[in-house]
Amino acid sequence: MPLVEAWPEPHTFAPDPLRDEIREVVRWRVRRRRGQTIYQEGEPATTFYRVEAGCVRLLLYASDGRRQIVGFCFPGDLFGFALDARDCTAEASTDLELTAYSAAAFVRSTRGNAGALMQVTQRCLGHYRAFAQHVLCIRSLPAAERIAACLEAFSSRLAADEAPCPLPLSQIELSDFLGLTPETISREVRKLCTAGRLARSGRKLLLLPPRRPRPPAQSANRPAAAGTRPIF
Repeated sequence: MPLVEAWPEPHTFAPDPLRDEIREVVRWRVRRRRGQTIYQEGEPATTFYRVEAGCVRLLLYASDGRRQIVGFCFPGDLFGFALDARDCTAEASTDLELTAYSAAAFVRSTRGNAGALMQVTQRCLGHYRAFAQHVLCIRSLPAAERIAACLEAFSSRLAADEAPCPLPLSQIELSDFLGLTPETISREVRKLCTAGRLARSGRKLLLLPPRRPRPPAQSANRPAAAGTRPIF
């Protein structure tokens, strides 16, 4: 079946190793505004998604309406693949651009290619493995270390090593993810801003590259090594 529509390949942080396997699978562009629902827990899982721009939150709702965020999906991440029903709710944490794939068409296309099916399954379920590690983290670490570990993981996934990078989630979402009160999150964020690990741009938080130690000064009585110049 031909594609619904062709569009320029969007820039994402992660290249898609499944591009060749899913090139002919039915796909279409999906856009959601911040706060909109992508799918709800219990719905039939007829599609799965790749994030092209923005951030998705995966969450569970308790019977009394309380929510527990179980993961975030950033550009390049796959999510939502299941063989029966959705096992969580997915919402737009920011304005989103997604590529939606037909799950049935993808399964048909992988006959004789179990590796592609396993890759999609593992990449979609990886969010839950990450959540299991997250639960261990929040049980054993004090608040400041929970937040620092969380931001370090986000920094790695968002390729924030070289330049300031917007954190595409709110302090309230951090609170719901880490099991901390909004007041604790606000206090620790102020400390991280003072320490130069975070910055603010309006209401947005920016992840800052880690500070690299300056090279030691060249001793005045010690000649510089061959091929080098003293640092002044």
